[in-house]
Amino acid sequence: MYNFSQEQVFIFFFIIGIIIGMIFDIFKVLRKAFKTSDKITFFEDLLFIVIATYLFVLGIIKLNGGEVRFFLFLGTFIGIIIYFLTISNIYVIIFYTFVKLCKKILNIPISCFKFIYFCLKSAIKKDF
Repeated sequence: MYNFSQEQVFIFFFIIGIIIGMIFDIFKVLRKAFKTSDKITFFEDLLFIVIATYLFVLGIIKLNGGEVRFFLFLGTFIGIIIYFLTISNIYVIIFYTFVKLCKKILNIPISCFKFIYFCLKSAIKKDF
């Protein structure tokens, strides 16, 4: 166990808040880039809650010796708020551009496989 001061732990939880905000934006961008059903959205939300809770509880255990203090929640909340007020929009634009680029790159081999599949399918239908 580490002996961190309360100020250091507050800063760590501030950073955890920023990370939670970034993870939220990842799910938001993926939901925007890939049209998902309500069931998948429910499981994405559940996964986000599990990840955020895991980060927070792991931080409490590893950084503060398992002691729950008000300033941990405050640091996390302030980190999330500061993230959304400052760099969230830039992060979303960059990540969305990255996801669109990945979709285009992956679409090339998928389109080739679809073309081959439909050619083979039409050739088989002609023979029978």
